[in-house]
Amino acid sequence: MIDEKKCFGYRNGKCGVLKVKKCEGDGCSFFKTKVQASEDQKKVFRRINSLDPAAKKNIMDLYYGGKMSLLDELEVD
Repeated sequence: MIDEKKCFGYRNGKCGVLKVKKCEGDGCSFFKTKVQASEDQKKVFRRINSLDPAAKKNIMDLYYGGKMSLLDELEVD
Protein backbone atom coordinates (compact mmCIF):
# COMPACT_ATOMS: atom_id res chain seq x y z
CA MET A 1 0.00 0.00 0.00
CA ILE A 2 1.42 3.38 -0.99
CA ASP A 3 1.20 6.44 1.21
CA GLU A 4 -0.55 8.94 -1.05
CA LYS A 5 0.75 11.86 1.03
CA LYS A 6 4.27 11.03 -0.22
CA CYS A 7 3.22 11.47 -3.85
CA PHE A 8 4.41 14.60 -5.65
CA GLY A 9 0.87 15.22 -6.91
CA TYR A 10 -0.88 15.01 -3.53
CA ARG A 11 -2.57 18.32 -2.67
CA ASN A 12 -5.17 18.96 0.00
CA GLY A 13 -6.39 15.36 0.05
CA LYS A 14 -6.67 15.12 -3.74
CA CYS A 15 -4.55 14.43 -6.76
CA GLY A 16 -3.22 17.66 -8.22
CA VAL A 17 -2.01 15.95 -11.40
CA LEU A 18 -4.94 13.87 -12.62
CA LYS A 19 -8.62 14.75 -12.88
CA VAL A 20 -9.75 12.33 -10.19
CA LYS A 21 -11.50 13.17 -6.95
CA LYS A 22 -9.44 10.81 -4.82
CA CYS A 23 -6.01 9.24 -4.92
CA GLU A 24 -6.14 5.85 -6.65
CA GLY A 25 -3.54 4.40 -4.29
CA ASP A 26 -1.64 1.31 -5.41
CA GLY A 27 -3.37 1.32 -8.79
CA CYS A 28 -2.05 4.74 -9.78
CA SER A 29 0.64 4.60 -12.44
CA PHE A 30 1.48 8.28 -11.87
CA PHE A 31 2.62 7.84 -8.24
CA LYS A 32 6.12 9.06 -7.55
CA THR A 33 7.77 10.76 -4.62
CA LYS A 34 8.82 14.39 -4.77
CA VAL A 35 12.44 13.24 -5.07
CA GLN A 36 11.58 10.95 -8.00
CA ALA A 37 9.61 13.75 -9.68
CA SER A 38 12.53 16.15 -9.24
CA GLU A 39 14.98 13.63 -10.75
CA ASP A 40 12.63 13.05 -13.69
CA GLN A 41 12.41 16.82 -14.27
CA LYS A 42 16.20 17.05 -14.32
CA LYS A 43 16.31 14.29 -16.95
CA VAL A 44 13.82 16.22 -19.06
CA PHE A 45 15.86 19.41 -18.90
CA ARG A 46 19.07 17.50 -19.64
CA ARG A 47 17.44 16.09 -22.75
CA ILE A 48 16.10 19.49 -23.83
CA ASN A 49 19.56 21.02 -23.30
CA SER A 50 21.06 18.39 -25.61
CA LEU A 51 18.93 19.55 -28.56
CA ASP A 52 19.83 22.14 -31.16
CA PRO A 53 18.91 25.75 -30.21
CA ALA A 54 15.84 25.94 -32.48
CA ALA A 55 14.33 22.71 -31.11
CA LYS A 56 15.15 23.78 -27.56
CA LYS A 57 13.39 27.13 -28.06
CA ASN A 58 10.37 25.43 -29.66
CA ILE A 59 9.92 23.08 -26.69
CA MET A 60 10.43 25.82 -24.12
CA ASP A 61 7.92 28.06 -25.91
CA LEU A 62 5.33 25.33 -26.26
CA TYR A 63 5.53 23.65 -22.85
CA TYR A 64 7.20 26.14 -20.52
CA GLY A 65 5.83 29.50 -21.66
CA GLY A 66 9.14 30.45 -23.27
CA LYS A 67 10.97 30.49 -19.93
CA MET A 68 14.41 29.54 -21.21
CA SER A 69 15.83 30.51 -17.82
CA LEU A 70 14.35 27.28 -16.41
CA LEU A 71 17.16 25.46 -18.15
CA ASP A 72 19.71 27.55 -16.27
CA GLU A 73 17.97 27.55 -12.88
CA LEU A 74 17.96 23.79 -12.37
CA GLU A 75 21.06 21.77 -11.83
CA VAL A 76 20.93 19.53 -14.86
CA ASP A 77 24.52 18.23 -15.10
